[in-house]
Amino acid sequence: MTTLITGAGMIGSLAAARIAEERGERPVLYDVAFSERNLSERLDPGSVEMVKGDIGDIGDLLRAIESHGVERIIHTASLLTRDLIPRPVAGVRVNVMGTVNVLEAARMAGLARVVFCSSTVVTMGRISVAPADDTIEDFNINVVSEYPPSLYASMKLASEWLCHNYTDSYGLDTAVVRFGGVFGPWHGVPGGGPSKLLKQLIECAHYGRTYRIAEADLHRQGMDYTYSVDGAQGLVKAAFAPAVPNRVYNATMGELLTIAAIIEQIEQAAGRPIDLEITQEDSMTKYGNPTSPMDLTAARRDLGYEVEYPMGVAVADYLRWLSG
Repeated sequence: MTTLITGAGMIGSLAAARIAEERGERPVLYDVAFSERNLSERLDPGSVEMVKGDIGDIGDLLRAIESHGVERIIHTASLLTRDLIPRPVAGVRVNVMGTVNVLEAARMAGLARVVFCSSTVVTMGRISVAPADDTIEDFNINVVSEYPPSLYASMKLASEWLCHNYTDSYGLDTAVVRFGGVFGPWHGVPGGGPSKLLKQLIECAHYGRTYRIAEADLHRQGMDYTYSVDGAQGLVKAAFAPAVPNRVYNATMGELLTIAAIIEQIEQAAGRPIDLEITQEDSMTKYGNPTSPMDLTAARRDLGYEVEYPMGVAVADYLRWLSG
């Protein structure tokens, strides 16, 4: 029996590598297309099974589950903001219907567990946040005035609720892992805003390039981030934990960091300043509501999750990757 991972991207590929190395399994990576360059740097191609399939086709999923003896699914496949905004209907097909297909296929096949990859962006519609309190997974929200701030966030929260519904209605064992602003080494243009921003900042420091940044972003409130390796850690531990009583788990760094603070850590790790061109352009994000660090208590207690890559360590690791 093995694990099927939907989405062979930054975190899905690392989760596959972790399962292969730590558990001796041959996991199945399931995607419509594979980046051979990125995958070859993250795992031994012989240690995983790569299956080309469409998350929107439940028949594809069921065939992969049956033919590879799949016992659990880690569901990371989704359209991120860059690809979602111009194609909202495609986003619903992948991000919402794709999740329903995963849950239904798992129900039909009698699988042990489904782990859904979500985001702390679902918390960012809140207007009133006590800044001294970390955000627990079961946060309070007014469903009208504090709705999620984007299509992507709404789809993630809807998918979380579908996981709960499948657990309640059909007894399917599900877990949700929420990431902060995800970033990590990857060839190509990332689909998420935080990934793109940190990639550009770190690479500008490494190569000595100028970075153009809006003053509003430089001084806006902090955000909680997740390095890709820790994201994979959270997913794999949720997939194999004996029980997941909290159902939803934060897997972040557990602290708020402003862009200015991150720039300082990048400059320290790189040993040189970043040449910044500060502009008066619009902010890169409209998530202006206050937030707080994510509470990691449940993830530590139930999953054994610990932050292996706080920001300084993550930046240094990213720079090492750039150096080859």
